[in-house]
Amino acid sequence: MEVLKAILPNFGDIFYYAFLFVARGGWVLFVVALLVLLWHEYIEEVQGQFVTNTEWVFLEIRPPKENMTSTLAVENIFSQMHALHRSLTWEEMYMQGQFQLWYSLEIVSFGGKVSFIIRCPKRYQHLVESAFYGQYPSAEIREISDYMENFAHNVYGTDSKYEFFGTEWKMAESDVIPMKTYKDFEHPSAEEKVVDPLRGLIEAMERILPHEFLSMQLLIQPIQNDEWEAKAKTKIKELTGEEIPHKASFIGFLLIPFEWFANFSYRETFFGHGNGHGEGDELQRKPRNNWMSMSEGEKKRVTLIEEKLNKANYQSKLRILYIAPKELYDKIRRFELVGALRHFSPGGGAGIHNTLKTDRGTWTKVDALFSEGLERPFLDWETKRRKYQFLRGYKKRSIYIGARKFLLSTEEIASLYHFPITNETTQVPANVQAVESKKSRPPADLPFAENP
Repeated sequence: MEVLKAILPNFGDIFYYAFLFVARGGWVLFVVALLVLLWHEYIEEVQGQFVTNTEWVFLEIRPPKENMTSTLAVENIFSQMHALHRSLTWEEMYMQGQFQLWYSLEIVSFGGKVSFIIRCPKRYQHLVESAFYGQYPSAEIREISDYMENFAHNVYGTDSKYEFFGTEWKMAESDVIPMKTYKDFEHPSAEEKVVDPLRGLIEAMERILPHEFLSMQLLIQPIQNDEWEAKAKTKIKELTGEEIPHKASFIGFLLIPFEWFANFSYRETFFGHGNGHGEGDELQRKPRNNWMSMSEGEKKRVTLIEEKLNKANYQSKLRILYIAPKELYDKIRRFELVGALRHFSPGGGAGIHNTLKTDRGTWTKVDALFSEGLERPFLDWETKRRKYQFLRGYKKRSIYIGARKFLLSTEEIASLYHFPITNETTQVPANVQAVESKKSRPPADLPFAENP
């Protein structure tokens, strides 16, 4: 008993000190914490109303059967669509709950029939149509319903007829470093000068069976370059060996006297100068740069970041999804779908480009850490939780549910979402929903008969 008394705290003292803390002004902290909590609840509520009141539209885009247009044209489309970005006033953000809207770019396959679909805010439908018609005059764009609205799947239930796999993707390194793009798949000296980076994905989608569903969902939210320019310049300094200024912090503020004392003693004692007027101090203040000693690959990486800064960029999220009836579910499909995007992930280590890889935290297939038998209850619970979150994010086209967003330029987006590329001898694959014949406007001087 004496041992317990020694270990357990004196609850009377605890209540006494708690009362003393509150009586001497500690209640202010509780009030501030309550106000912050209420503020976050308010912002969440008004933003939820804003999303609910936003009207969305789904557009199916059918490319021409013969598509010899360069992928650069698709990059121009996303540059034009970047006009969705707008600066919001204080009233719009905090009174009306408005925030930056986004697009959902989707390539879906229903039993092998591949379609290109875009979800956008209804009031920006004309912007999207104008951007695509400007680069593909013979394409067809039609409004459709949400293909996921009738897919009812209760992850926590036992009566569901379907099984599915899904995962999100992320960048292995800082997202200011670009990944491989369509330009890296061009080989001017080869017989086939342009290799379509989406050919593997389209092929995998065409080969699925009538009862299966495959899709890739790419969400893009416009962002101004000045919102991430400082991050990019810091990365460039890191790669070139320049000194990176330390960010101000409260701890750093407290340590200023100690740092000043250490610097003063060190310089005065061992070098005899440090007043800021000597030649040695001028050399020390000169930024260090390793550019001349860097390899060509390291220089190329810096150049790629600078090129990304000169393009329009989006905050992005990438998902893939496979659905099939439980009794016909094919586990191999997930490897085909993941493998179809592997060429955007060159090498195993740090190379010139960034690496696009799956996010294991959103992977709906959870593997055991030690023993599957012992971990079965946890594995079942975690698998259902991940499936619920993933399916909820996919159906809502939410850019906030799931893994963190990452930065993609218009060039990177065009590499991940474009129509199949053809040449003089090939056409768009038969299972891709495309325009069968070319269409053009009638000439302006075409005569017509007047009504009698």
